[in-house]
Amino acid sequence: MRSKWITFLTVTMLSFSVICGRLVRAEEPNKPEDSEKQASAASAPRTPRQAIESGMSFLVNDVAKWRKERTCVTCHHGIMTVWALSEAKSQGYKVNAEVLADMVQWTRDRFAPRSGGPQAPQPGLASIPQLYLGIMSQNLPVLSRDEINRIAVTLAARQHGDGTWDSPPPKNGPPPTWESRETIALLALLAWDHSVPANAKEAAPSAGRDKTLAWLRETKSTETTQATTLRLLLDVRRGTPEKQLQIGIDRLLARQNSDGGWRQTNDMPSDAYATGQALYALSFAGVKSDREEIQRAVSFLVATQRDDGSWPMISRGHPGVEPYVYPVPITYFGSAWATLGLARSVPSVQETLPK
Repeated sequence: MRSKWITFLTVTMLSFSVICGRLVRAEEPNKPEDSEKQASAASAPRTPRQAIESGMSFLVNDVAKWRKERTCVTCHHGIMTVWALSEAKSQGYKVNAEVLADMVQWTRDRFAPRSGGPQAPQPGLASIPQLYLGIMSQNLPVLSRDEINRIAVTLAARQHGDGTWDSPPPKNGPPPTWESRETIALLALLAWDHSVPANAKEAAPSAGRDKTLAWLRETKSTETTQATTLRLLLDVRRGTPEKQLQIGIDRLLARQNSDGGWRQTNDMPSDAYATGQALYALSFAGVKSDREEIQRAVSFLVATQRDDGSWPMISRGHPGVEPYVYPVPITYFGSAWATLGLARSVPSVQETLPK
């Protein structure tokens, strides 16, 4: 009798173990090694190319949200979208052609100048969106040559006698967009087309450019990263001799921080805006992407990118002015510049070394 009870209990316990095993497997469909692989994949850092793709995805998604909620195009949501996507496409990255065409048309409808010919002098503000469009169109197919020249015509008409342009009140024109008269003058020169249009009467007077160049030579630089970057870009655009160009390259590289990034000003941490701009300028200056300083900058941007593809940014204000508390514009600016800098510094396909 006792042996029968022992046999019954043994069979019952075995059956219970089988059932429990089935329940455990039902609740844990993945094998332990599968879970380890998934955890490893989730924790694996992005590659630089993946960071660029993620950055473009953020820009497209965030501008779609902006358009739906605010129905307006701005120098950040709109202009910078076109710049980043167009540059990535030119570097061989896959960009949705329909999305890009829509973004270009959206920004052109709002900001592309439509009237040429002489304009009545009316010194005032330079249009930041037009400046950005003019600069990107020097090497990207965004605006036509005539449209770029019309930007120069507008700049000449709104220029002061000393070769500069107005800035908005400090509380309405925060940095880094409206950083200083120096950076606005540099942006204007970079957007000012050198070519002569088909109708020479519609050309902007070259004397305006010469005034701005003279003002920059006589004005002490603010020595921010943006000013240093734009001065280097201008040297590249003007065909500065290699020896002098190297001085600008060394000056910008000397501002790189130990973490691989650049800071906008000396009292700020490294960020995506300054680092992306620096990479962008250095690429045009001929600094190779395999150089150690470039690799460290790329690593900084990859490491600091958020999960949604954006980069963290800190708003800043002019001296004595509280920074904007609304983080969306500066976050978009920084993320666009990071994407631009990475696209110019990271090959779109894996380069194969010759045997």
